Amino acid sequence: MSEHAWLDHAAPYALGALDEEDRASFEAHLATCTICAAEVRELTDVAGLLASAAPHVPPPPRLRERIMSNARAVRPISVGAPPKSQPTAEAKATGDSSGVRRSNVARPQLVPWLAAAAAVIFAVYLGQRYRSERAARVVAEQALDSARLTLDSASTRLARRDSLIASLVAPDVQAVSVSGTGPSPSARYFLDRRAGRIVIAANSLPPAARGRTYQLWGIATGRPPVSLGTFNTDSGGRALASMTVPAGLRIAVTAVTDEPAGGSPQPTTTPFLAANWKTE
Repeated sequence: MSEHAWLDHAAPYALGALDEEDRASFEAHLATCTICAAEVRELTDVAGLLASAAPHVPPPPRLRERIMSNARAVRPISVGAPPKSQPTAEAKATGDSSGVRRSNVARPQLVPWLAAAAAVIFAVYLGQRYRSERAARVVAEQALDSARLTLDSASTRLARRDSLIASLVAPDVQAVSVSGTGPSPSARYFLDRRAGRIVIAANSLPPAARGRTYQLWGIATGRPPVSLGTFNTDSGGRALASMTVPAGLRIAVTAVTDEPAGGSPQPTTTPFLAANWKTE
């Protein structure tokens, strides 16, 4: 039985309509389930309010006198014979039996309780419909939020791709390749000085170790290295990263170092994949 299947017991439990076995099982479940416990509290409160809201029906006139008269007229019960009662003087006068008279007396008292029980059942039905519709609405809102996030993410990726393509094909872009022999890492740089962008396309560069990253540096003649950004490669050793070149930095050399995650203010390891650029 699932958590939600237990909710079917909440209404009859609140109305005291569960048998001993089901009541014991449900109470054991209530001790560990906040959802069902909250449901029982709500239904109990509703049942109490509905019961107290039932209109008060005053007893018929002379009801007490009739009850006492009938009680005095009942004969002692004998073994093997059903109890019999004598009709009252009023019953004889009207031609009605005492049993019919008592039934007619008791019936008006049941009306408020039947109305309250029907109201409780209707309230439980409305509550279940409300929970179902609320759950459907939550699911729809979550799906809508997820779709928006997906759309935003796709738009961001498309914008990044378009920017990257523009950096690669701009007429003033300079390109430099750096490669070694064999399976050693290689890279191709694309520098757009006018737009202040540089793109690095790395190959055969193993992913940085845990807690480490690759950092790209731009070096102007006679000046210390300036960080252009960090990147990492995929499991195949490939990376394509676009970074901003600070305004006024005339790059003469670019190089990569292996740094702690987050990057370093200055290189802490030996640079590699170095490329020289024309500064004219």
